[in-house]
Amino acid sequence: MKITTLIENLKNDSQDLINESGLSLYIELDNKRILFDTGKTGSFITNAQKLEIHLEHVDAVVLSHGHHDHGGGLLPFFKVNSRAKVYMKRKAAGDYYFHILGFN
Repeated sequence: MKITTLIENLKNDSQDLINESGLSLYIELDNKRILFDTGKTGSFITNAQKLEIHLEHVDAVVLSHGHHDHGGGLLPFFKVNSRAKVYMKRKAAGDYYFHILGFN
């Protein structure tokens, strides 16, 4: 298994990659290509190009949950790859908000 981070919130100065709040991982396993989350925007696509990862060959997209910083790049991804299946649990698209210590 090979996992490559396409987008996250930390800046890596050794590579000229975009960072943003959110997450996107590219996973290769047994000749399958999986995109786990798509970050907040389509910036993960630019990073994939810089890393010479061909998103047009992705077989499946898995969305961990419905927050915009994990699925916000889904529509830009479809411009690159319109054949990949998308997987997410039914409740992932529900209404969610941040709540801690009585503050909304």
